[in-house]
Amino acid sequence: MIRLMFLGVLSLFVALTKADEPPPVKEPPPAFTAQPCDIAVVSAAVSARLQCGTLKVQSPDGSVFQLAVVRKSAAEPKAGAAPVLYLHGGPGAEMTQFLGRSEADFVPGHELIAIDMRGSGRSTPLFCPQLAANLSSLLQHSVDDSSLLQQRRDALLQCQQQMLAQGYSPADFGTAQTVQDLELLREQLNIEKWHLYSVSYGTVVALHYLAVAPKAIVSVTLDSVYPPDELLTSFKLQQDQWLRKLDQLCRQQPGCSQRFGEMPALFNRALARVSQSPLQMGASPAQMLLTPDKLRLAVMAAATAEQPLSLLPLWLEAVSRGKPTLLSPWARLLAQPSDLQLAAAMATECADRKRFYQQNRADSLEQIFALPEGICAAFAGVAAALQTPLVPETAKVRTPVLILAGGLDLFQPDSLVLSQWLGPHSQLVAVPFALHGVRGPDPCLRKMVSDFIRAPERFGPPACLKQAVMPYLITDLEPNARLAAEYAALNQGAPSTLLLVLAALLVAATLIGLIWPLLAGCWRWLAGTAQHWPKPELLSGALIGLTLSAWSGLALVLWQGLERQSAELWLGLPVDSQLWRMALLILTLPAFGMVWWLARCRLWQQLLAQLMGLTAALVALALHLLP
Repeated sequence: MIRLMFLGVLSLFVALTKADEPPPVKEPPPAFTAQPCDIAVVSAAVSARLQCGTLKVQSPDGSVFQLAVVRKSAAEPKAGAAPVLYLHGGPGAEMTQFLGRSEADFVPGHELIAIDMRGSGRSTPLFCPQLAANLSSLLQHSVDDSSLLQQRRDALLQCQQQMLAQGYSPADFGTAQTVQDLELLREQLNIEKWHLYSVSYGTVVALHYLAVAPKAIVSVTLDSVYPPDELLTSFKLQQDQWLRKLDQLCRQQPGCSQRFGEMPALFNRALARVSQSPLQMGASPAQMLLTPDKLRLAVMAAATAEQPLSLLPLWLEAVSRGKPTLLSPWARLLAQPSDLQLAAAMATECADRKRFYQQNRADSLEQIFALPEGICAAFAGVAAALQTPLVPETAKVRTPVLILAGGLDLFQPDSLVLSQWLGPHSQLVAVPFALHGVRGPDPCLRKMVSDFIRAPERFGPPACLKQAVMPYLITDLEPNARLAAEYAALNQGAPSTLLLVLAALLVAATLIGLIWPLLAGCWRWLAGTAQHWPKPELLSGALIGLTLSAWSGLALVLWQGLERQSAELWLGLPVDSQLWRMALLILTLPAFGMVWWLARCRLWQQLLAQLMGLTAALVALALHLLP
C-alpha cells in the first residue's frame, strides 16, 4: 500500500512538472532561401557556377523586403580564399543580373557574391516604376528651368505618397539598414569574413560596414568614392573644377586646344548662349530645348562615359555657336531614362540625412540627383539616429583599404583627405584616365583590383598604369550613320556581309596580283627558267602594293579608334582616317588607267586583280560618301 501511495504521488509530481514546462520553441525559418536562377547566362558552364536566392529582411516597423542574391563560384577555387561581396552604386542600382554575363572571374580563385539592396534591381518590392521615365519626359518637354524644377518636385512628391500609402518610408531604407542586411546575409551563408568591393554609393555602405563590423571584413576597395558633404563643394564649383581637368587633357592632345581654347571658357560661352536664348537640339523623339540647368545636366551625363566625353568639346562649341547639327546624340543621351530605381535612391538618401551632412553645406542629394531642396522634409521627416551611417575612426582602422580615384571623375571628392581619415592602412591610387567607376574593361585596372584582393598587405599599383591611354577628345567629325553601324558590328565581332566582301576582294587581289606572281617568279628563278616580266604586269603589281599600303594605313587608324573607344566609331569614321581615304581616292585614278592598259595587253590575271582592288576601294569610298 505504501508503495502504491509513493508511486501515485510521484506520478502526480511528474505530471505537474510537465504541465509547468513551456511549449517547445519553433526554429524561425531561414532568412536566406535558395531559388532557381532566372538571369541571363553566357554559357552552361557559368550557369553551373551560379547559385541564386532571396534574403528576407524586415524593418522595425514590420515592413518586409525580399533581396535578390547571386553567388558565383570561382572557375578554379583557391583554398582559403574569402569571398568578394560586390556593393553596387546608386542608391538604386543593381548588380545580380550581371553575374551570368561573363565567363571570367571577378577575382581569380574567389567566389563573387552580389546583392541588390532594398528597393533596387531584382529585389522586391520596387516602387514608382515609371518615375525615371516621367522625369526624363519632363526634362524633354519643359520650356524653362523653373517649371522643370517644380514639375520634378511634383513627380517626386507623388512617388513619396505612393510609398507611404504602401507602408514604406525612409525609416525602411538607409545605409545602416543595408549593413544590417549584409551581416544577416553573411551569417545565413556561414561566411566568416569577406572582401568588400564597392563602387559609388556602395563606398558609403563599405565605410559604415568597416566602422561597425570590421572583424567581418578582410579588405575594402573603395572605387569612386561617393562624395560626403564634408568633402563636397557646390555642384557648379565642382563642375568648373572638372572642366579644368578636361582642359588639361585637351592640352595634351595635338590640335585640341588650338581648336577649342580653354574648356571653362568654352563652357561659359555655351552657358551664355542658352541663357540668352534656349537652343532646340536633337530630333524627334529625343528633341528638347536646351536651357542653362539642362546644359549642366548634359555635361554631367556626358562626363560618365568615354564615348560622349570624347564629343563634349565639339558639342559645347556647337551650342556656343548656335549650330545644333551635331547635338542629336547628346539629346538622346540626356533624354534616356535613368537605370536607377529612383524611389529607392530618394528614400535611401533621405534616410541618410545625418550621414556627413552639415547645415549650410552643399547637399549631395540635390547636387547629384538634381532633386529639389527640402524634398526629404516632406518625406516623413528625417530618419531616426539608428540610421545615421558612420565613418571609421582612424585609430581603429586595421583593415587594408584601397581607394581608387578617377582623374576625370566628375563626382570625385578630395580622396587624399579621405585616405588621411582612414590612416596608414589605406592606399590611394589615382588613375588619371579613369571616369566614375575606375575598374572597367581595361585589363590593367582589373588586374590592380585582383592583386589587392588576393594580397592586400603586399599590394602595389601595377606598372601598366603608366602605359594606359588617356581618353581621346575629337576635334572634327563627319557623322555617317551607315559607317557607324558597320563599325559597331565590327566592334562586336560580327562583321556585316559587306565588310566580309570587302575583305575577300582585298585578299583575292593581293593573292592574284602580287603574291602569286612573286611566288611564280621565285620558282622560275630557282628552277633556272627565269622569264622576262611584261612591263604592264610589273607596274600593276607595284600599284597593288601601293594601294595595299594605303589600306594598311586606314586599317591602323581604324584599329586605334577601336582601341580608344571614342565616339569616332559611334558616329562614323575616325577623324585621322581622312588622309588614307584621300590616298585611296587618288589611287583609283591610275587604277582605271591600269585596267584599260591590262585589257589591251590581254594580261587577264592582273586585270582581274586590279578590278577586285578597284571595286573594294570604290565600295569603301561609297560607304563614306553615302550615309
